[in-house]
Amino acid sequence: MRSSALLKQIAPLVSRTWYRLSSVTAHSELLLHTDPVLPVIDFSSFASKNDTNDYPRDIIEKLANACEHVGFFYAIGHGISNELLQRTLSVTRQLFNLDSKIKNQYASRSFVNSPKVGNLLGGLGRGYQSVGENVTNSLRDRHEGFDLYRELDTNHPARLQFNKKNSSNKNLPDYREMAIGWNPWPKEFPLFKETINEYKSEMLQAGARVMRGIALSLNLPLNHFESTFNDSFWVIRCIRYPSVYPEDMKSPEYGHGCGEHADYGWLTFVNQDLDSRNCLHVRTNDTSKATYVSADPIVVEEQIALTCNIGDILAFITKNKYRSTRHCVVNPVKPARERVSTPFFFEPNIDAKLRINDTTPECYYGEYLINKVRNNFNYDNNQTQ
Repeated sequence: MRSSALLKQIAPLVSRTWYRLSSVTAHSELLLHTDPVLPVIDFSSFASKNDTNDYPRDIIEKLANACEHVGFFYAIGHGISNELLQRTLSVTRQLFNLDSKIKNQYASRSFVNSPKVGNLLGGLGRGYQSVGENVTNSLRDRHEGFDLYRELDTNHPARLQFNKKNSSNKNLPDYREMAIGWNPWPKEFPLFKETINEYKSEMLQAGARVMRGIALSLNLPLNHFESTFNDSFWVIRCIRYPSVYPEDMKSPEYGHGCGEHADYGWLTFVNQDLDSRNCLHVRTNDTSKATYVSADPIVVEEQIALTCNIGDILAFITKNKYRSTRHCVVNPVKPARERVSTPFFFEPNIDAKLRINDTTPECYYGEYLINKVRNNFNYDNNQTQ
Protein backbone atom coordinates (compact mmCIF):
# COMPACT_ATOMS: atom_id res chain seq x y z
CA MET A 1 0.00 0.00 0.00
CA ARG A 2 1.39 3.43 -0.93
CA SER A 3 2.17 5.86 1.87
CA SER A 4 -0.45 8.46 0.86
CA ALA A 5 -3.20 5.85 0.79
CA LEU A 6 -2.21 4.43 4.15
CA LEU A 7 -2.05 7.84 5.80
CA LYS A 8 -5.58 8.60 4.62
CA GLN A 9 -6.80 5.37 6.19
CA ILE A 10 -5.13 5.93 9.55
CA ALA A 11 -5.73 9.68 9.72
CA PRO A 12 -8.20 9.30 12.62
CA LEU A 13 -5.58 7.29 14.50
CA VAL A 14 -2.35 9.21 14.01
CA SER A 15 -1.19 12.79 13.70
CA ARG A 16 0.32 13.87 10.39
CA THR A 17 2.92 16.41 11.49
CA TRP A 18 6.22 15.16 10.10
CA TYR A 19 9.81 16.26 9.89
CA ARG A 20 12.98 14.81 8.40
CA LEU A 21 15.65 13.29 10.60
CA SER A 22 18.59 11.93 8.63
CA SER A 23 21.08 11.40 11.46
CA VAL A 24 19.27 8.53 13.18
CA THR A 25 19.79 5.85 10.59
CA ALA A 26 22.91 4.25 9.21
CA HIS A 27 21.68 3.67 5.67
CA SER A 28 18.54 5.68 4.87
CA GLU A 29 16.74 8.90 5.62
CA LEU A 30 13.73 8.66 7.92
CA LEU A 31 10.55 10.68 7.96
CA LEU A 32 9.84 10.63 11.67
CA HIS A 33 6.99 11.79 13.87
CA THR A 34 8.01 12.70 17.40
CA ASP A 35 4.75 12.46 19.40
CA PRO A 36 3.06 9.24 20.56
CA VAL A 37 0.71 8.66 17.64
CA LEU A 38 -0.43 5.04 17.83
CA PRO A 39 -4.03 4.26 18.77
CA VAL A 40 -4.66 3.56 22.46
CA ILE A 41 -6.84 0.49 23.22
CA ASP A 42 -8.27 -0.31 26.67
CA PHE A 43 -8.37 -4.10 27.23
CA SER A 44 -9.85 -4.07 30.72
CA SER A 45 -13.18 -5.34 29.34
CA PHE A 46 -11.51 -8.57 28.19
CA ALA A 47 -10.03 -9.62 31.53
CA SER A 48 -12.43 -12.55 31.86
CA LYS A 49 -12.68 -15.53 29.52
CA ASN A 50 -16.40 -15.83 30.26
CA ASP A 51 -18.36 -14.96 27.14
CA THR A 52 -21.16 -12.68 28.28
CA ASN A 53 -21.75 -11.23 24.80
CA ASP A 54 -21.61 -7.77 26.36
CA TYR A 55 -18.38 -6.20 25.13
CA PRO A 56 -17.89 -2.56 24.06
CA ARG A 57 -18.31 -2.42 20.30
CA ASP A 58 -16.49 0.89 20.04
CA ILE A 59 -13.32 -0.62 21.53
CA ILE A 60 -13.59 -3.74 19.35
CA GLU A 61 -13.98 -1.62 16.22
CA LYS A 62 -11.08 0.62 17.25
CA LEU A 63 -8.90 -2.46 17.76
CA ALA A 64 -9.90 -3.89 14.38
CA ASN A 65 -9.05 -0.57 12.72
CA ALA A 66 -5.67 -0.40 14.46
CA CYS A 67 -4.73 -3.98 13.53
CA GLU A 68 -5.85 -3.56 9.94
CA HIS A 69 -4.35 -0.18 9.11
CA VAL A 70 -1.43 0.26 11.53
CA GLY A 71 -0.45 -3.12 13.01
CA PHE A 72 0.68 -1.35 16.19
CA PHE A 73 -1.24 0.07 19.14
CA TYR A 74 -0.80 1.04 22.78
CA ALA A 75 -2.43 -1.41 25.20
CA ILE A 76 -3.83 -0.15 28.49
CA GLY A 77 -6.09 -2.07 30.83
CA HIS A 78 -3.58 -4.92 30.48
CA GLY A 79 -3.59 -5.72 34.18
CA ILE A 80 0.14 -5.33 34.88
CA SER A 81 1.21 -2.91 37.59
CA ASN A 82 3.51 0.01 36.85
CA GLU A 83 5.74 -1.24 39.67
CA LEU A 84 6.35 -4.61 38.00
CA LEU A 85 6.95 -3.07 34.58
CA GLN A 86 9.50 -0.65 36.04
CA ARG A 87 11.11 -3.30 38.23
CA THR A 88 11.57 -5.57 35.21
CA LEU A 89 13.43 -2.81 33.39
CA SER A 90 15.49 -2.12 36.50
CA VAL A 91 16.72 -5.70 36.91
CA THR A 92 17.42 -5.86 33.18
CA ARG A 93 19.65 -2.80 33.46
CA GLN A 94 21.37 -4.33 36.51
CA LEU A 95 21.94 -7.54 34.53
CA PHE A 96 23.73 -5.70 31.75
CA ASN A 97 25.77 -3.74 34.27
CA LEU A 98 27.38 -6.97 35.47
CA ASP A 99 31.01 -7.51 34.54
CA SER A 100 31.43 -8.80 30.98
CA LYS A 101 33.21 -11.90 32.31
CA ILE A 102 30.10 -12.81 34.27
CA LYS A 103 27.74 -12.12 31.37
CA ASN A 104 29.81 -14.17 28.97
CA GLN A 105 29.55 -17.20 31.23
CA TYR A 106 25.93 -17.30 30.05
CA ALA A 107 26.61 -16.49 26.40
CA SER A 108 24.15 -18.06 24.00
CA ARG A 109 27.01 -18.84 21.62
CA SER A 110 28.10 -21.50 24.14
CA PHE A 111 24.87 -23.45 23.77
CA VAL A 112 24.54 -23.62 19.98
CA ASN A 113 25.15 -27.35 19.81
CA SER A 114 24.30 -28.49 23.32
CA PRO A 115 21.69 -27.82 26.00
CA LYS A 116 24.41 -28.10 28.64
CA VAL A 117 27.94 -26.73 28.91
CA GLY A 118 29.82 -27.84 32.01
CA ASN A 119 27.47 -27.37 34.95
CA LEU A 120 25.38 -24.76 33.14
CA LEU A 121 22.06 -25.45 31.48
CA GLY A 122 21.22 -23.55 28.32
CA GLY A 123 19.82 -24.00 24.86
CA LEU A 124 19.81 -22.69 21.31
CA GLY A 125 19.26 -18.94 21.26
CA ARG A 126 19.02 -18.67 25.04
CA GLY A 127 21.27 -16.49 27.12
CA TYR A 128 23.52 -13.48 26.63
CA GLN A 129 24.57 -11.87 23.37
CA SER A 130 27.11 -9.09 23.23
CA VAL A 131 26.79 -6.12 20.91
CA GLY A 132 26.81 -7.28 17.29
CA GLU A 133 25.92 -10.95 17.71
CA ASN A 134 22.32 -10.43 16.66
CA VAL A 135 22.11 -9.87 12.91
CA THR A 136 19.32 -8.23 10.91
CA ASN A 137 19.41 -7.70 7.14
CA SER A 138 23.04 -8.90 7.07
CA LEU A 139 24.17 -6.15 9.44
CA ARG A 140 25.12 -6.49 13.08
CA ASP A 141 22.62 -4.99 15.51
CA ARG A 142 23.99 -2.46 17.95
CA HIS A 143 22.56 -3.93 21.17
CA GLU A 144 23.21 -6.37 23.97
CA GLY A 145 20.60 -9.04 24.58
CA PHE A 146 19.63 -11.77 27.00
CA ASP A 147 17.07 -14.15 25.51
CA LEU A 148 14.71 -16.33 27.52
CA TYR A 149 12.34 -18.96 26.16
CA ARG A 150 9.61 -21.04 27.69
CA GLU A 151 11.12 -23.90 29.68
CA LEU A 152 9.15 -27.11 29.26
CA ASP A 153 8.66 -29.24 32.36
CA THR A 154 10.65 -32.48 32.48
CA ASN A 155 7.43 -34.46 31.90
CA HIS A 156 6.06 -32.22 29.15
CA PRO A 157 5.07 -34.35 26.10
CA ALA A 158 6.92 -32.04 23.71
CA ARG A 159 10.13 -32.64 25.70
CA LEU A 160 9.62 -36.35 26.38
CA GLN A 161 9.30 -37.19 22.69
CA PHE A 162 13.00 -36.37 22.30
CA ASN A 163 14.28 -38.73 25.01
CA LYS A 164 16.94 -41.33 24.23
CA LYS A 165 14.60 -44.18 23.38
CA ASN A 166 13.13 -42.08 20.57
CA SER A 167 16.48 -40.80 19.29
CA SER A 168 16.35 -42.95 16.13
CA ASN A 169 12.82 -41.89 15.20
CA LYS A 170 13.10 -39.94 11.95
CA ASN A 171 9.51 -38.77 12.14
CA LEU A 172 10.03 -36.48 15.12
CA PRO A 173 9.40 -32.78 14.48
CA ASP A 174 12.44 -30.58 13.96
CA TYR A 175 12.40 -28.47 17.12
CA ARG A 176 14.42 -30.61 19.53
CA GLU A 177 16.85 -27.84 20.57
CA MET A 178 13.92 -25.59 21.52
CA ALA A 179 11.98 -28.26 23.40
CA ILE A 180 14.87 -29.51 25.55
CA GLY A 181 16.52 -26.14 26.27
CA TRP A 182 16.77 -24.44 29.64
CA ASN A 183 17.40 -20.78 30.35
CA PRO A 184 20.90 -20.08 31.76
CA TRP A 185 19.76 -17.93 34.68
CA PRO A 186 22.73 -15.97 36.14
CA LYS A 187 23.43 -17.40 39.59
CA GLU A 188 25.15 -14.15 40.60
CA PHE A 189 21.88 -12.25 40.27
CA PRO A 190 18.94 -14.36 41.54
CA LEU A 191 16.63 -11.33 41.61
CA PHE A 192 16.69 -11.34 37.81
CA LYS A 193 15.10 -14.79 37.56
CA GLU A 194 12.59 -14.01 40.29
CA THR A 195 11.46 -10.79 38.62
CA ILE A 196 11.39 -12.14 35.06
CA ASN A 197 9.28 -15.12 36.13
CA GLU A 198 6.79 -12.76 37.78
CA TYR A 199 6.79 -10.58 34.64
CA LYS A 200 6.25 -13.65 32.45
CA SER A 201 3.24 -14.81 34.44
CA GLU A 202 1.59 -11.40 34.27
CA MET A 203 2.39 -10.98 30.57
CA LEU A 204 0.76 -14.32 29.75
CA GLN A 205 -2.44 -13.04 31.33
CA ALA A 206 -2.16 -9.79 29.40
CA GLY A 207 -1.57 -11.68 26.16
CA ALA A 208 -4.66 -13.80 26.66
CA ARG A 209 -6.66 -10.64 27.42
CA VAL A 210 -5.54 -8.97 24.18
CA MET A 211 -6.16 -12.11 22.13
CA ARG A 212 -9.76 -12.20 23.36
CA GLY A 213 -10.19 -8.69 22.07
CA ILE A 214 -8.56 -9.62 18.76
CA ALA A 215 -10.85 -12.65 18.39
CA LEU A 216 -13.91 -10.42 18.82
CA SER A 217 -12.45 -7.87 16.40
CA LEU A 218 -12.40 -10.65 13.77
CA ASN A 219 -16.04 -11.55 14.56
CA LEU A 220 -14.90 -14.80 16.15
CA PRO A 221 -15.89 -16.27 19.53
CA LEU A 222 -14.13 -14.71 22.52
CA ASN A 223 -11.98 -17.81 23.22
CA HIS A 224 -11.42 -18.80 19.60
CA PHE A 225 -7.61 -18.76 19.84
CA GLU A 226 -7.22 -20.09 23.38
CA SER A 227 -6.43 -23.71 22.48
CA THR A 228 -3.56 -22.46 20.31
CA PHE A 229 -1.83 -20.42 23.03
CA ASN A 230 -2.95 -22.03 26.32
CA ASP A 231 0.54 -23.57 26.63
CA SER A 232 2.31 -20.62 25.04
CA PHE A 233 5.94 -21.05 24.05
CA TRP A 234 6.67 -17.45 25.04
CA VAL A 235 9.89 -15.54 24.45
CA ILE A 236 11.36 -12.61 26.39
CA ARG A 237 14.22 -10.51 25.06
CA CYS A 238 16.00 -8.32 27.59
CA ILE A 239 17.81 -5.67 25.55
CA ARG A 240 20.17 -2.76 26.13
CA TYR A 241 20.77 -0.27 23.32
CA PRO A 242 23.88 1.80 24.07
CA SER A 243 23.72 5.49 23.29
CA VAL A 244 26.05 6.61 20.52
CA TYR A 245 27.41 9.76 18.96
CA PRO A 246 25.77 10.73 15.65
CA GLU A 247 29.03 10.40 13.75
CA ASP A 248 29.39 6.78 14.90
CA MET A 249 26.01 5.66 13.55
CA LYS A 250 27.16 5.04 10.00
CA SER A 251 29.02 1.77 9.69
CA PRO A 252 29.54 -0.80 6.90
CA GLU A 253 29.21 -3.58 9.49
CA TYR A 254 26.65 -2.30 11.98
CA GLY A 255 23.10 -1.23 11.27
CA HIS A 256 20.55 0.12 13.72
CA GLY A 257 20.18 -0.84 17.35
CA CYS A 258 17.89 -3.44 15.79
CA GLY A 259 17.49 -3.45 12.01
CA GLU A 260 14.17 -3.12 10.27
CA HIS A 261 12.07 -6.25 10.50
CA ALA A 262 8.58 -7.62 11.07
CA ASP A 263 8.09 -9.86 14.09
CA TYR A 264 7.73 -13.44 12.94
CA GLY A 265 5.44 -14.71 15.67
CA TRP A 266 1.99 -13.94 17.00
CA LEU A 267 1.83 -10.86 19.22
CA THR A 268 4.53 -8.62 20.73
CA PHE A 269 4.39 -6.42 23.84
CA VAL A 270 7.15 -3.86 24.37
CA ASN A 271 7.97 -2.59 27.85
CA GLN A 272 10.52 0.22 27.42
CA ASP A 273 12.21 2.96 29.42
CA LEU A 274 9.79 5.85 29.91
CA ASP A 275 12.50 8.34 28.88
CA SER A 276 13.10 6.51 25.59
CA ARG A 277 12.46 8.95 22.74
CA ASN A 278 12.69 8.56 18.96
CA CYS A 279 14.05 5.01 19.23
CA LEU A 280 11.26 2.58 18.26
CA HIS A 281 10.26 3.47 14.69
CA VAL A 282 7.17 1.99 13.02
CA ARG A 283 7.10 1.95 9.23
CA THR A 284 3.92 3.25 7.62
CA ASN A 285 4.56 2.39 3.96
CA ASP A 286 5.95 -0.26 1.62
CA THR A 287 7.74 2.06 -0.79
CA SER A 288 11.49 2.50 -1.23
CA LYS A 289 11.43 5.82 0.69
CA ALA A 290 10.81 4.66 4.24
CA THR A 291 8.31 6.65 6.29
CA TYR A 292 8.03 6.07 10.03
CA VAL A 293 6.22 7.13 13.17
CA SER A 294 7.95 7.06 16.52
CA ALA A 295 6.34 4.70 19.08
CA ASP A 296 7.54 6.47 22.20
CA PRO A 297 6.33 5.16 25.59
CA ILE A 298 3.21 6.79 27.02
CA VAL A 299 1.37 6.87 30.33
CA VAL A 300 -2.44 7.06 30.25
CA GLU A 301 -4.25 8.08 33.43
CA GLU A 302 -1.18 7.07 35.49
CA GLN A 303 -1.00 3.66 33.77
CA ILE A 304 2.03 2.68 31.71
CA ALA A 305 0.90 1.56 28.26
CA LEU A 306 2.48 -1.42 26.54
CA THR A 307 3.38 -0.97 22.89
CA CYS A 308 1.84 -3.91 21.06
CA ASN A 309 2.17 -5.15 17.49
CA ILE A 310 0.91 -7.92 15.22
CA GLY A 311 3.35 -10.63 14.07
CA ASP A 312 3.61 -12.53 10.78
CA ILE A 313 1.63 -15.57 11.96
CA LEU A 314 -1.38 -13.56 13.07
CA ALA A 315 -1.20 -11.58 9.85
CA PHE A 316 -1.23 -14.75 7.78
CA ILE A 317 -4.14 -16.43 9.56
CA THR A 318 -6.18 -13.26 8.96
CA LYS A 319 -5.17 -13.45 5.28
CA ASN A 320 -3.15 -10.27 5.84
CA LYS A 321 -6.20 -8.28 6.85
CA TYR A 322 -4.20 -7.49 9.99
CA ARG A 323 -0.79 -5.96 9.36
CA SER A 324 2.55 -7.32 10.50
CA THR A 325 4.27 -3.95 10.32
CA ARG A 326 7.98 -3.49 9.81
CA HIS A 327 9.82 -1.54 12.46
CA CYS A 328 13.32 -0.87 13.77
CA VAL A 329 15.05 0.46 16.85
CA VAL A 330 17.54 3.31 16.59
CA ASN A 331 20.13 3.79 19.33
CA PRO A 332 19.69 6.81 21.60
CA VAL A 333 21.88 9.74 20.61
CA LYS A 334 24.31 10.97 23.24
CA PRO A 335 23.95 12.64 25.70
CA ALA A 336 20.75 10.60 26.13
CA ARG A 337 21.25 7.52 28.29
CA GLU A 338 21.11 3.94 27.00
CA ARG A 339 17.71 2.41 26.23
CA VAL A 340 16.52 -0.74 27.99
CA SER A 341 13.47 -2.73 26.91
CA THR A 342 11.97 -6.13 27.70
CA PRO A 343 9.74 -7.15 24.77
CA PHE A 344 7.48 -10.13 25.49
CA PHE A 345 6.54 -12.33 22.54
CA PHE A 346 3.19 -14.00 23.15
CA GLU A 347 3.39 -17.08 20.95
CA PRO A 348 1.46 -20.28 20.13
CA ASN A 349 2.12 -23.61 21.82
CA ILE A 350 5.30 -25.28 20.59
CA ASP A 351 3.29 -28.23 19.23
CA ALA A 352 0.51 -26.13 17.69
CA LYS A 353 0.08 -26.94 14.00
CA LEU A 354 -0.40 -23.98 11.71
CA ARG A 355 0.17 -22.60 8.26
CA ILE A 356 2.80 -19.90 8.01
CA ASN A 357 2.31 -18.83 4.41
CA ASP A 358 0.71 -19.91 1.15
CA THR A 359 3.80 -21.66 -0.21
CA THR A 360 4.69 -24.06 2.62
CA PRO A 361 2.71 -26.92 4.16
CA GLU A 362 1.35 -26.92 7.70
CA CYS A 363 4.04 -27.25 10.37
CA TYR A 364 4.51 -27.19 14.12
CA TYR A 365 5.09 -23.74 15.57
CA GLY A 366 8.33 -25.08 17.12
CA GLU A 367 9.67 -25.98 13.66
CA TYR A 368 8.90 -22.51 12.37
CA LEU A 369 10.47 -20.86 15.42
CA ILE A 370 13.70 -22.83 15.39
CA ASN A 371 14.34 -22.06 11.72
CA LYS A 372 14.04 -18.37 12.54
CA VAL A 373 16.32 -18.58 15.57
CA ARG A 374 19.02 -20.46 13.67
CA ASN A 375 19.35 -17.47 11.30
CA ASN A 376 19.33 -14.73 13.94
CA PHE A 377 22.91 -14.76 15.14
CA ASN A 378 26.45 -14.34 13.86
CA TYR A 379 28.83 -15.81 16.43
CA ASP A 380 31.86 -15.87 14.12
CA ASN A 381 34.56 -13.24 14.49
CA ASN A 382 32.38 -11.31 16.88
CA GLN A 383 33.37 -7.77 17.74
CA THR A 384 32.07 -6.73 21.11
CA GLN A 385 31.71 -3.17 22.32
